Amino acid sequence: MLKQVFSFSKIIFCFFFFASSLYANPWLGVSFNKQAYPDKLELLVRGVHPTSDAIRAGLEAGDIIEKINGKILKDNEDLKLAFQGKKVGDKIQITFRRNGKEKKVQVAMTKRPDDISALMGSAIGSKALEFGKNFYANGEKRKAKPKATLLDFWATWCGPCRNTLPMLDRLYKKHSGNGLEIIGVSSETTDVLNKFQQKFVSPYPLYQDVGQKMWSHYNIRSVPTLILLDENGYILKVWHGVRSESALQKAVETVLGK
Repeated sequence: MLKQVFSFSKIIFCFFFFASSLYANPWLGVSFNKQAYPDKLELLVRGVHPTSDAIRAGLEAGDIIEKINGKILKDNEDLKLAFQGKKVGDKIQITFRRNGKEKKVQVAMTKRPDDISALMGSAIGSKALEFGKNFYANGEKRKAKPKATLLDFWATWCGPCRNTLPMLDRLYKKHSGNGLEIIGVSSETTDVLNKFQQKFVSPYPLYQDVGQKMWSHYNIRSVPTLILLDENGYILKVWHGVRSESALQKAVETVLGK
């Protein structure tokens, strides 16, 4: 018997690993908590998406995934490598434990839906909305294919938002050349936003969310709220309130591969 779990992550993850943008959509359709032991990694299934092949295979919440393609996972890198290069239709062998009994199933990678918020219980893992034409500053600085995108939902009247802006300025200037895109999103009037921009000049694109379409989609209830996207536009992290600059930089650099 193994000793008590070394660490238990409270963050829910999804199986949507891929090798390149060519195979950006395939996924297994399972959310899980990672249970890290000293010598292995196990995955406690938290949810199974109804359109995924994992449903047909019989995976359920509460199952504990022990092996992928017959191999015990040692760490996060093993987990990533297990899905690297896979595409829609490829089958993955999952070995899991249920009520103390070991079972094996074959699960086909399926096309990942844009919205998996119901499965995740949050926006994490879902596809970000496309922006319209309402960029009121620096719209010409938009990147065609950013490696990472940081959305900042903010307001001119918000004190904590103002404290966040210098941090985002420094982060943008440091990593814009490495593929980072930052977009400030506010729903205030054009006059208010333009006056603020004249006084506090931003180096990155700024977007006016007319009608609060994006605020509603992401269920923004407080500002500042920061949302980090990967190179394919999927939501990786959501932060409410001001974050420490070092923690934010670390998260961004991880996505950029720094």
